[in-house]
Amino acid sequence: MFHYSAYNLAIASEIRLPELPLGPPGDDLQLRLAAAEGPVEPQPIQWREPVGEAFFSFPRVGRFLVRAGREVIITPDPDSDPTLFPLYVQGMMLASALYQRGLFVLHASVIDFDGSAVALMGPIGAGKSTFASAFHARGHRLLADDNAALASDHGVLQVLPAFPSLKVYPEVARSLGHRSLTLKPMHHSQIKQAQSVAHAFSRTPRPLQAIYVLDREAPPAISGLTPIESITELIRHSVPTRWAVKGSPCHLKMCASMAQRIPMFRVRTFQDIAEIGPIAAQIERHLAPQLNSLGDRQCRIA
Repeated sequence: MFHYSAYNLAIASEIRLPELPLGPPGDDLQLRLAAAEGPVEPQPIQWREPVGEAFFSFPRVGRFLVRAGREVIITPDPDSDPTLFPLYVQGMMLASALYQRGLFVLHASVIDFDGSAVALMGPIGAGKSTFASAFHARGHRLLADDNAALASDHGVLQVLPAFPSLKVYPEVARSLGHRSLTLKPMHHSQIKQAQSVAHAFSRTPRPLQAIYVLDREAPPAISGLTPIESITELIRHSVPTRWAVKGSPCHLKMCASMAQRIPMFRVRTFQDIAEIGPIAAQIERHLAPQLNSLGDRQCRIA
């Protein structure tokens, strides 16, 4: 049994999860490996909200059952490659478990700007991890990459620390000045590599102060989103609605509350590697007065 720590959870796992840091023994979340059964056929996600169960099926990989935010059961496909399991567990399965535990989970990377959490949100390929790596190169700490778990603390929305790893393209990391020693292959099928940021990881929850939506079609100038645009983006990029699974009334209410209270902006993402640094600097310049003018009232969730 392996023991890890992520999202303030003690995780006991029967498989190695190489991106997660080792932690003390505990069983907030258990990951178990079942015996292989028949070949896995593609199926839609089965999301059973009242009983807290989620079923995922991936041909030539396996079936995954996430139950009550406390356990993940992996049933391998007979032809599966076990080294693929961590990619699914560290992503979709952890996100599902966090949601089942009552957290709001955004498809976003989050940076700690001097004690304030700022989320970079967008679809797959929008550049969330790339800009997280860019801000890391500019001296900022990482809070989360790809999946951000948010909890309400006395009405203030806090981003929980995930784990100190980013998924980046090697050429992007090199262009930002990161040493190749910080990169490690995740799987032979993946172009991206895992970038360790253990020395620049924020281990304390931070209040969410702003969200930037990365958009390839946006104009060059950063623009604010209306409440309607904000709620649309939050529904589009949060669990479970980002997987085309119907959200519960509580989930939709949280999206609406966040849209009214958290400032959200649209920024054009990069088309070329050379644009990454200038856009990161543009966000920093735009963000500075925002953080100076924001108080706790913007981050309070009813």
